[in-house]
Amino acid sequence: MSFKQQVARPLPFLIFIVFGGILGHYSETPLAVLCLLVATGSFVFFGMELALYVLFICLPFSFRYIIPQFLEIQTPTEPLLGMLSAVYWLKKILDYVLGQQKTIPTFPFLLPVCAFIFVTFLSAINTPDLFGTLKGAFRASTYIMFSLVLYDLVQHRQSLNRLFISSFPSAAIAVVWTVIVLLYHIDQWQWTSAFRSSPFTNYSVYGSFTAIFFLICLSRLLFDNQQYDRVMWIGWFVCFGIGLIMCFSRGVWLSVIVAVGFMLIQLGRGVTQKKILFIGVVCLVLLVCLSLPGVYSAVVERISSTVDVNYASNRARLMRWGQATTMFLESPILGKGYGAFAMLYEEDVSLVGSYIAQFQLGAHSEYLQVMAELGIVGLAVWIWLNLAFLRYGFRALKRIEDGFYRATVIGLMAAEISLMVHFIVNNLLNGDAIGVPFWGIYGLLPAVVQIAEREKENLPQENENRV
Repeated sequence: MSFKQQVARPLPFLIFIVFGGILGHYSETPLAVLCLLVATGSFVFFGMELALYVLFICLPFSFRYIIPQFLEIQTPTEPLLGMLSAVYWLKKILDYVLGQQKTIPTFPFLLPVCAFIFVTFLSAINTPDLFGTLKGAFRASTYIMFSLVLYDLVQHRQSLNRLFISSFPSAAIAVVWTVIVLLYHIDQWQWTSAFRSSPFTNYSVYGSFTAIFFLICLSRLLFDNQQYDRVMWIGWFVCFGIGLIMCFSRGVWLSVIVAVGFMLIQLGRGVTQKKILFIGVVCLVLLVCLSLPGVYSAVVERISSTVDVNYASNRARLMRWGQATTMFLESPILGKGYGAFAMLYEEDVSLVGSYIAQFQLGAHSEYLQVMAELGIVGLAVWIWLNLAFLRYGFRALKRIEDGFYRATVIGLMAAEISLMVHFIVNNLLNGDAIGVPFWGIYGLLPAVVQIAEREKENLPQENENRV
């Protein structure tokens, strides 16, 4: 079946998704969401790969819909995500029963992924709210399972190209939209309130999301010496670079510096001109930006506040870290249960005033939150997940020589490293804007590596046929 036929076949269901999303946004009854789920499930079943692309198109623009006294979902991201996982397993079971399994290599991270899902549910033993923990565990498992779904669907270079085509324009529109909003609220640039009317909730989510695409563009420009549309990729790079400059998150700054350092190391000793050119351009851009009125003093103040324990943001973060440590000491083996931190932690009114965080209340550190909620067992599996990814990537770089695939692997690794570093001082996996890219890259890296290796194996055969 051609791609045009794939697009045309589920098109009516796509219309239903949009219509259902509109109903869900303006309705307070579960009926609209049920209609949306039915339409989404049908759409995914008949066009699974197309649903993957729609997911990435919609990702930056999903909105939170709350069913009173029941649950809240990001529409349409999470319905698509849930249905992709459900249909994926349904088709796996049917293929196994019918003896029609796909001949693709086993997902290299299957064991740590399954272990992390198991520990997430196992932590319900100590939870103060069994229903809340199980609901959260199912939701988290859906995100984690996305790595397997993407790995299974992206098995050819054509699928990889479509994935980039569906994700980059959508991300660029969201970033440009946010930059315009930030410029309009330039007096509140360093505050979360400046992000009202933008696709992102705060500067940490916005910065991490932008950094992912910035690093992938930078990797393509640095490492791919083959012929491709460099003007277009420089345009993407400039777009996400400007977006990154508008971010005021210290965690994002640190994570991008570490990721760029990793990329410069991969250039090796023989490519010093690219290093010099890149460092020179970065210094020039930073010099111009810091020369703007008020920017230098704001940046210096922001950096100096990092070690100021009296700074309100730092005090709130230290209190959450302390609470996470206390929770871990109370239940060190399996933790307090997935999602328990939000249930047990109370905001300090002296720090936040009358405002109480309603969504994504966390420990301000993904590692400490995993330790508090899943215990030492969960933390060990989480570290295993991250190290397995890095180990696989570094081993792949020793084998891959093709410029396009090497650039893609380095870009994906850099993007994931930036998130891993940022997770030290923030917890962002509960949100779809970061959760989907993180687990998506986790599945995309081995998919890209195996596509590259298959093409390398087929190349000698093609040359023999030509002779």
